[in-house]
Amino acid sequence: MTKTDAMRNFARLIVLSTLILAAPNTLRADARADGEQGILEYRKGNLIEAMQLLEKSAAEGYAPAQTTLAFILDLAERDAQAVHWYRQAADRNDAGGLFGLGRMYSKGEGVEKDPLKAGQLIKQAAQLDHAEAMRFYANALESGQLGFDPAPRSAAEWYQKAAERGDKPAMNRLKQAYTQGQLGLPVDAGKAEAWNDKINQSD
Repeated sequence: MTKTDAMRNFARLIVLSTLILAAPNTLRADARADGEQGILEYRKGNLIEAMQLLEKSAAEGYAPAQTTLAFILDLAERDAQAVHWYRQAADRNDAGGLFGLGRMYSKGEGVEKDPLKAGQLIKQAAQLDHAEAMRFYANALESGQLGFDPAPRSAAEWYQKAAERGDKPAMNRLKQAYTQGQLGLPVDAGKAEAWNDKINQSD
């Protein structure tokens, strides 16, 4: 092999290596674009187009597409498929996937009912700043469900976190708590009114 041939082979190897390294990034970018478009189409009510895009994106590993697809399948009572996609997202430590999977375990839909597993998954999602999961976790702490001991003050803290992220039911719960002196909180008409104002502003 001549020096020129060796240089050509080396150049081919560099190009091939670059393509191999670049391919996953390209796929991820495509999956993200398809997923975001699919989520947008779903919000616009274009379900058929949304499903096509979401299925493609979910299969390539884009977690938001997986959770949105799972949510749609859950609404359609296709529970086993919903669990599959929630689990795929949860395995990537996606908050929506963890919360969705936790909800399926709490209801026993698509999986055997397991309140303890549900509680742990929902708690994980709450710790990742998923507002709805924060509220569900707070409710479990308030009522002593999903494997948690009753802890009203901790529940109040989690309702607060959810409310600060715009969760309206959590705002309502805090308004009620400050009105009636619940969750270890004092009766405080000012704070109750403040939460009432935020609820009205969110309408």
